[in-house]
Amino acid sequence: MTQTNPTDAPTVALLQGGATSDALSDAVQRVIDAAGIAITWLPVAAGVRAVAACGDPMPASTVQAIRDAGLCLKPLLRTPMGSGYTSPNVTLRKELGVFAGVRHIRSLPGIPSRYTDVDIVLVRELTEGTYSGIEHTIIPGVVETIKVTTRAKGEQVIRFAFNEARRRGRKAVTLVHKANIMKMSDGMFRRIGKEIAVEFPDIAYRDIIADNAAMQLVARPEQFDVIVAANLFGDILGDIGAGLIGSSLIVTGINASPDAFVFEATLHVGSSDDDAPHEASPLALLMPALDLLNHIGEVAAADRIRTAISTVLREGTEVVPAHGGAASTSEMTTAIIAAMSEADGLS
Repeated sequence: MTQTNPTDAPTVALLQGGATSDALSDAVQRVIDAAGIAITWLPVAAGVRAVAACGDPMPASTVQAIRDAGLCLKPLLRTPMGSGYTSPNVTLRKELGVFAGVRHIRSLPGIPSRYTDVDIVLVRELTEGTYSGIEHTIIPGVVETIKVTTRAKGEQVIRFAFNEARRRGRKAVTLVHKANIMKMSDGMFRRIGKEIAVEFPDIAYRDIIADNAAMQLVARPEQFDVIVAANLFGDILGDIGAGLIGSSLIVTGINASPDAFVFEATLHVGSSDDDAPHEASPLALLMPALDLLNHIGEVAAADRIRTAISTVLREGTEVVPAHGGAASTSEMTTAIIAAMSEADGLS
């Protein structure tokens, strides 16, 4: 399904990698169309489909289409285990110069969890730290891993976090570090945070040691608003956040680069591209699509869709197997649209 919309509608590159991503893309377009939002969708091949077409899982033409649009909605693109092609996810991040990963950790009524009111934005630096991949053997049995920390990347991601806080109407930024042990690298990261915080007097600021941050996140998540962290700590805290709200499915991912914002699925629940795509949860791509709507200013529409999703999950009769039901992807999508229409008083 591809919409034709008014010329002033935002253009969004829509990555399509196989049968599951096709089903999820169709679900997203149906729901957003039903919400009355005009978007010009630009389907582009990636992953398995692009390999079949041109031998490249992330062709240059696809990357350029994303740059041209400035916005991208991306399903999970699977990479063969052990052999095959290079991860198209990693390639895309490198080609776009992605420097920040944003995870919105927000409770969704209808998803069972220990907490009901979590709403945290986590900003993670993606290019360096212990994930730089620089390792070598000193002597047999002794391996050294190098953690790379630069002032330029620290300033970039921390300033981005403050700007995101202001753009989203958030009140506080918490910087996570281990400067008590890594006094030079994390010490610099912490100092940069203090310097940039001065430029944002409307945003409260504090920093916290990483292990304490993990404990506090579990004990009292309500104390956090926006969190900014280097690569490894951000990765760990993001997974803790998914546990807090009951599912990694509803923790959306945003990759920020100078060229584009990529709103991506982090999980396909209930299916892979080779196994019953008609049973995939539409939430896998709908949740990042809600971040896309918020980003382009369609906040009310995003809230209406979230409410409809919660209604369908709570009722539990028209949900896919991953959510405890027996409906198909299309049937659950139809139920979400019906719930939205009902709430609008249109049915």
